[in-house]
Amino acid sequence: MTVRIIVPHRGLAAAKTRLAPVLDDAERESLARRLLEQVLRVAHEACGDVVVITPSEALEPLVSAAGARLVVQRGMGLNEGLEQARREAIAEGVTTLVILHGDLPNLVTDDVAALVDEIPGTPGVTIAPDRAGTGTNGLALRPPDAIGLRFGVGSLAAHVADAEAAGVPLTEVHRPGLAFDMDTPADLARWIELGDAA
Repeated sequence: MTVRIIVPHRGLAAAKTRLAPVLDDAERESLARRLLEQVLRVAHEACGDVVVITPSEALEPLVSAAGARLVVQRGMGLNEGLEQARREAIAEGVTTLVILHGDLPNLVTDDVAALVDEIPGTPGVTIAPDRAGTGTNGLALRPPDAIGLRFGVGSLAAHVADAEAAGVPLTEVHRPGLAFDMDTPADLARWIELGDAA
């Protein structure tokens, strides 16, 4: 079994725009860097094959320093970038694909292991919902094209529906490190207050 982790990212300058009411541009970029470095560190510890798909070539030094590989996204949009990275993974013989967002401050290696270990078979999918229970913060697919990629608003329900339509068994993984992402000023305040417990 070969596992690859894909981390999509818009680039530091474009990240965390929803935090603009409480952080200036430099602060948002610094936070985005810190979050991405954390996710890549954990991903690399969990799996030696980590790819960042991004339209921002400027991320190359950060990505390389984390032991990951940068792939420049050719098309527009999150799902299109992920599809590009998925096609490459399939062409290179990857059998299990894990997708993690780059803004999970409390992610640990056991979270990544749970996504892979709890895949219910081949084919099979595990999904990690966000705290609100509507988004998808982590997804593991075996084979990599087991279901479609439906990231965006309401992605949890869309991924579940896709799995049901395809007849692919799906397991939800509920872990704090996968559920908590950094999107809004309220998320930032919660993380500052609670840290790893957020």
